[in-house]
Amino acid sequence: MWMMAFLAALLFIQESDRTHFDQSSGEVTLAADPSRLAEHSRPTKWHVVTDMVVFRGRLLASACYDFDSEWFLKPWAYSNGAQILEYSPESDEWKLLHEMAESMVLNVRVVDDRVLIPEFFPLNGRSRLVHAFDGKEWGTLGLLPAQNWHVMDVLRFGGALYVSGSWRDESPGDDPRWWKGYGRVFRSADDGRTWTEIHRTKENGRVLDMVEFRGRLYANEIGKQFIAWDGKKWEEIPVRLEPKPPVEPKLGSAHLMVFADRIVAINSALYYLFDGKKWTSHTPGYVDLWREGKTLYGLRDDGHVCATRDAVAWERVTKEGVPAKEFARMAEKGRPLHRGAVAVHRGRLFVGTGAEGRIYAAPYHGKGRFVSKPQEIDLSKGGRLTWDAVVPKGTSLKVRVRSAESMEALDRAAWADAPAKGHRWVQWRADLASDGKRTPVARNVRIAGP
Repeated sequence: MWMMAFLAALLFIQESDRTHFDQSSGEVTLAADPSRLAEHSRPTKWHVVTDMVVFRGRLLASACYDFDSEWFLKPWAYSNGAQILEYSPESDEWKLLHEMAESMVLNVRVVDDRVLIPEFFPLNGRSRLVHAFDGKEWGTLGLLPAQNWHVMDVLRFGGALYVSGSWRDESPGDDPRWWKGYGRVFRSADDGRTWTEIHRTKENGRVLDMVEFRGRLYANEIGKQFIAWDGKKWEEIPVRLEPKPPVEPKLGSAHLMVFADRIVAINSALYYLFDGKKWTSHTPGYVDLWREGKTLYGLRDDGHVCATRDAVAWERVTKEGVPAKEFARMAEKGRPLHRGAVAVHRGRLFVGTGAEGRIYAAPYHGKGRFVSKPQEIDLSKGGRLTWDAVVPKGTSLKVRVRSAESMEALDRAAWADAPAKGHRWVQWRADLASDGKRTPVARNVRIAGP
């Protein structure tokens, strides 16, 4: 009896061998071999791919920074524009989704089933904006207070929206440090229509990345320490390591992510872990992170990607990574805050670079197979299998079905072009093949009565 139950449980698990099933779209594609990264394209006119994000199954990337510009912000490699790109698995191309004039985009966030993008560009009132994209239309949230400097991050916490960054007061008063601006955090209880300041730093600088961790909002305050907000008050949390190092530890420009019940704070040379009480530091560091299920991927500035299940023990994923020169470019005033990005989309590893705006990707597996979960359908009068597909040149796709009178008998049933009349349990299978450059796409696979 237990064997029958075990078999039934196995049958309800879909099978994926070197393929990827996208839950949001129902599409099946080949997965890729992450051990090798090859140059895919140079889809942007800017020099740094600053972030990547998956939104409703769509892979988006942001790009800005200009190392070659001759204007007065060249010492920082600032650009006077940004681009949002989208990857198409069907054409295997990156396409321009949104052109942004007088803009710089560092962080792209998915918040409440929409994309929210803080505006980093410091001139002409642009950084009073948080851009919003609902999948079709672009817009902005309500204007932040005047005299913005840079907006760094946006987060939903406790039913409200929070924005971090740096601002200058409209009047300098008698403050000689006024021009450089101070780190601020603003809160909106009306979904971003109006904003209220809830924190200002004592020193010049920015409040950078924010994360929610154990019921509190944590933020990187001017690269020095964490600040934590419980909805009523702030707490300062300096970086404390034991034994005490010879130099006072600081967060630097660390990007933040919560993984393995800890906050991971990365810099290229080292990263910190904070479990709510204890700090630890580890080397080497990372320039970007990506969470995929229970695995955390890290992009290093040597061009390789590593992975971990506990944020402590890492294994190198790539045998052939991205050339290190793609992350070594500097401006007169140093390295940009973001130097590249890593993502996993539909089982394929992508890396965006920080020198010429190039994107690298893992090649697709040559062959793969996907088997769906069993379905119970009335086939007393027969049935049919239907699907839609995109099959680029150099790829192939075959979809078949098997059926049986009972769920337990499915495993012994033969694959065919249509389910057998009188059966009531069915599964479909997609066999995909590729030359490694592009993948076929199977979608809208359905088994129904006649």
